Amino acid sequence: MEIAKALPLLMLASVAWAMEPTLIISTSAAYSGAISTTYQYQYFVVNNSSKPMEYLGRIVPPFGASVIYASVNGSYPPPLVIFYNVTYINASFINNILYCSNNTLIKINFIIKNYMPFGVPVTVLVQRPSGVEIISDTPPSGVENIGGATVYQWTFLVSNERAFSISYRVVNFGDFGAVDLPSVEIISDIDLGGYIEQANSSINILNSTYNYLNNLTYAVNIFNDLIYNVTNNLNNLVYVLNLSSAAFREGARGLNASQYAVKALNSQLDAMSASLLGVASTLNRSLLLVQYEYAYLTTLSNALETQAMAIRAYESSLSTSVQALDSVEGNLYVIYSNLQNTEYSINRIYLNLIDIKQKISEINSNNTLVENATRELSRELDYAIGLIQGLQSAVNSAEASVGALIGIVSTTRGALASIGGQLGQVEGVLNQTAAATRQNATAMLNEMPPIIINASRSLAGIAGNLSAAASQIGQLTAPINNGVSYLISASDSLRHGASQIEALSTALEGELPYLGLVSSTVSNYRYNITKTIERYKYFSSIAETYKKIYGTGLVRYEFTLTLPTAVNPTSFALSLTTSTATARRSDNASPALVAAIAGILAAFSTAYLKLRR
Repeated sequence: MEIAKALPLLMLASVAWAMEPTLIISTSAAYSGAISTTYQYQYFVVNNSSKPMEYLGRIVPPFGASVIYASVNGSYPPPLVIFYNVTYINASFINNILYCSNNTLIKINFIIKNYMPFGVPVTVLVQRPSGVEIISDTPPSGVENIGGATVYQWTFLVSNERAFSISYRVVNFGDFGAVDLPSVEIISDIDLGGYIEQANSSINILNSTYNYLNNLTYAVNIFNDLIYNVTNNLNNLVYVLNLSSAAFREGARGLNASQYAVKALNSQLDAMSASLLGVASTLNRSLLLVQYEYAYLTTLSNALETQAMAIRAYESSLSTSVQALDSVEGNLYVIYSNLQNTEYSINRIYLNLIDIKQKISEINSNNTLVENATRELSRELDYAIGLIQGLQSAVNSAEASVGALIGIVSTTRGALASIGGQLGQVEGVLNQTAAATRQNATAMLNEMPPIIINASRSLAGIAGNLSAAASQIGQLTAPINNGVSYLISASDSLRHGASQIEALSTALEGELPYLGLVSSTVSNYRYNITKTIERYKYFSSIAETYKKIYGTGLVRYEFTLTLPTAVNPTSFALSLTTSTATARRSDNASPALVAAIAGILAAFSTAYLKLRR
């Protein structure tokens, strides 16, 4: 082909260069239906030397440029196919002549079908002659005056198919009763190489976008897993806090019950002290009436045994109180252990939240939706971190308070155990006293006063000890009340903190559907990008195929529709008659001219009559 011949010549002429040739496909169509197509290459050659240069049989002047056309033997598939249909109103088409009258309307409908895999620009050009109005539903892109002629131009992009229509209205036939209807020229310049380059660039951009979306999907999945793990940890923390709150409330109930036991024990000790003082007073009075109290001593022995039984009952009650305090102390140790576990869980969650916030801050995204979600979640995490820090302080304070309560309960238990031992001693003394009273009733006149005095003193001392123990136990009431109030307050604080953490966990779980929506949207984008890349590759392969077929990447398609001459029979016949009369009046008119005019007049008259029929 001519291109193969031109390339070696172009390589030899280093001082000249030629642009990539343009294949021009020109199609001419007539109203009658005749269509012809020609093919040629257009070269733009520049000669940079000081000597003329021959290129494809044409001479390019020194330091000049030339446009050289080379005919092509063969045919090529057109990039566009143009279908047209011409209709007319108030006109008749006979023997390739369109017989019209004033206001005749000729309408041309075009369908432009694009075979290229991409949209191509199309320009429609019509030169408006005198006496013809141009009408179109589509406003012209421009109207220019070139060399005294008015040229209408329509420019649009055809993706697959485009319909276009234009109409001519004949308003003036001129002096000869005829007017040439303007031809319609349709031109499309196609750059296959530019499209292929643009498609490859778009594919590279789409691949970069696809990789970015892959990274974004990975980040969203990591973020989703982190939120899922955090919500699980927060739910576990809520469970621990609720359990600790319930344990604190149970501890408060236990301390409250211990408070009642302490008050009852205090009353019992006061009653026992008063009773022992009464017995001591009775013993002191009995010294004056020893000789009269033998019988009374027997009764007193029975009373002492009764008191011993009462003291045994008091000792049993005191043992029950000690056991209750043991249970309370055990509950407090459980609470203290739960607080330590809670503190460990809170510290672990705090570190997890700090780590999550750090990972969130490392996520960079150009997606506005993801960026807003990241910023909102960061604020939620800041609020959760502040809440966790407050819980750390509350749990540390609770640990200190529970430790203090453990010390108080342990001290109280020791005091009650000591009092129980003293009550056991009192029981023994009373039993011994009762036995001695019975055994020594006969010898009481000589031996009883010292015994009674010692017993009275012992009972008074024991009564004083019981009063002191009652006072000490009474002092435990206020710390126990404070402990009960603190445990209730701590239980409420833990329950409130659990509700806040549960709300935070719910809020974080609410972000999971949003992240799922983001992941689904990104997946759809990736799918669409994949399909777009495949479409670009397919279209690029089609463009490459056309480029190989055409032998170049530049193609111009030219389509020209030629319309017939519009003739007004009435005005044309009148013009011929006038011309004939003038010829007859001329002295210099030849017989041949007169005969020719007569023949033409006869022909048009015949055509006019046919038109009337």
